[in-house]
Amino acid sequence: MRLEVEFEFSAAHRLPVHEGPCARLHGHNYRLIVTVEGQPDPETGMVMPFEDLERTVRDDVLARCDHQMVNDFLENPTAERIAEWIWDALSPRVPGLFELRLFETPRYAVVYRGG
Repeated sequence: MRLEVEFEFSAAHRLPVHEGPCARLHGHNYRLIVTVEGQPDPETGMVMPFEDLERTVRDDVLARCDHQMVNDFLENPTAERIAEWIWDALSPRVPGLFELRLFETPRYAVVYRGG
């Protein structure tokens, strides 16, 4: 079974090795969907409490990147690299982390499943 929690955050970045308008400073209103996979606990009936996942993402990811300049802590912060950074922050603390879906715009997203 899989559960998902959706988050939104705003951040600025620039892509210094990209030839195009994204080389200039700009921002996005990101949408992040975090998916966890596992079997529901027989006692609680939950894969994990939604609130636990929400707290972990807010503390370990959003507190660091929401309304921030991503280049300050991540070199060449493409959507792909941001997704990897989020995975690395969450995977030690979120059992069963299955997938991240990071939208830079309503039409452009990166899907990451680790490794």
